[in-house]
Amino acid sequence: MQTLIKIFFTLLLIINSTKTYACDVCGCGSSNSSSFANVLGGNYVGFSYNYMYFQYIQNYSDSDFPLAKDHVNTVSISGQYQITDKVQINATVPYRFNNRYKASGDVSNSGMGDVSVYGLINLLHADSNHSLKLGAGLKMPTGDFDLQNSSLNKTSAAQLGTGSWDVLLPLQYNYNKEQWSVNVSAMYFLKGKNDDDFKYGNQTQVNVNTTYVFPVVNNFSLAPIVGLSYDYFLASERFDIVDNRTKGYMTNANIGVQMETKKLILGINTQLPIAQNLIENEVTFNQGIGVYTYWKF
Repeated sequence: MQTLIKIFFTLLLIINSTKTYACDVCGCGSSNSSSFANVLGGNYVGFSYNYMYFQYIQNYSDSDFPLAKDHVNTVSISGQYQITDKVQINATVPYRFNNRYKASGDVSNSGMGDVSVYGLINLLHADSNHSLKLGAGLKMPTGDFDLQNSSLNKTSAAQLGTGSWDVLLPLQYNYNKEQWSVNVSAMYFLKGKNDDDFKYGNQTQVNVNTTYVFPVVNNFSLAPIVGLSYDYFLASERFDIVDNRTKGYMTNANIGVQMETKKLILGINTQLPIAQNLIENEVTFNQGIGVYTYWKF
């Protein structure tokens, strides 16, 4: 068991030390990131670190020499409280630090992102192998939004938040059969206008993952996780003028591993691109990585 734990934490350190970047041109970095553990039941508090690597490449540019490399890193504290067997409440408090690297000068900022709170109700019997949860919530404008900064840099990577009150509509489905588990989580972001009359496009986010749990010793298991994620962004607008270039989508493969004890969950995952079209293919997604830990109580 000690050898397995050493291997796990070695992987954790390797991923945590990898230098990556992320770009937020289409608004994708202005939303919440999903982790593989977002369909846990019961009570927990947790910590996660997510980032995504994008490149900004105009049609006339050489893909080997992008005009910009952006990264948006998000460190989040999240929690879940099971009010009853069927009703739960979730909350996430993110902290963001953004950087954009380009020949004409670098741009960076950091601060609190947009806090989100939502509730879920399980529509199926608690003892079933299936669970189907529907809910609703809010993403609050606790992160700064600077329209001038966004316009000057042609990207929302400089933003810490959307500056708007956004409605969250989550759905979660889980099926367990012995050591197998299939998880489907979806979130629809219904975004409002901010004080600058700017509105990010509504967003659909879907994750489908399958897991097989390998028991190692009593109350200790390892679970590889594979799946797909899909994000679809509607166009942003200001003064009701729609910028159709800002709509897009990306489909990614999810690969990860999760370690679980009676009280603790540790996991790492990566996202690799399968298909995408962001800013009329001027923005390309390269890789995303996440590290998370949850303590159950």
